[in-house]
Amino acid sequence: MDFDAVYKDLFKPVFAYILLRVQDRNLAEELAAQTWQKVFDKQNTFNEQKGNIRQWLFTIARNKINSYYRMYYVKKVLSLSDFEEDFTDTSKSAQDTLENEELHQKLKDAMGKLKSNYRDIIALKFYSELNNEEIAKIMHISQTNAGTILNRALNKLKTLLETDYGF
Repeated sequence: MDFDAVYKDLFKPVFAYILLRVQDRNLAEELAAQTWQKVFDKQNTFNEQKGNIRQWLFTIARNKINSYYRMYYVKKVLSLSDFEEDFTDTSKSAQDTLENEELHQKLKDAMGKLKSNYRDIIALKFYSELNNEEIAKIMHISQTNAGTILNRALNKLKTLLETDYGF
């Protein structure tokens, strides 16, 4: 694979796809850079028998976008540490601070009800910001298994939050 030629030929359509999905130019530039970095790093793993270069590139871009949204959701909605900042934020009312603290406590309680490997994989993915390949190596499992366990862990956490706390 001639990386320079692929980059020149496909940068604009890949960037346009990312921009259309995220609707934010700065974020699209960041995700495009991550996409092309991964393409560069993994160019020797491209296999024409599994699909053409366009399919491979857009799959990487799609995965980067999906990963961003998963991380955004967990960090913004399920953050375990944001409430610490609330105590120093004088613009928030005492009631807002207490409600936020209560929300975080519910999340901690729900996380505590998960199996150990579910807690570990959620922490590695969303708080340590590791990808599935890195998680798989740490946990001594396959990358596919890491994705499966992560999916099960998130579904279980979602169920706990819905049933126990009405989320």
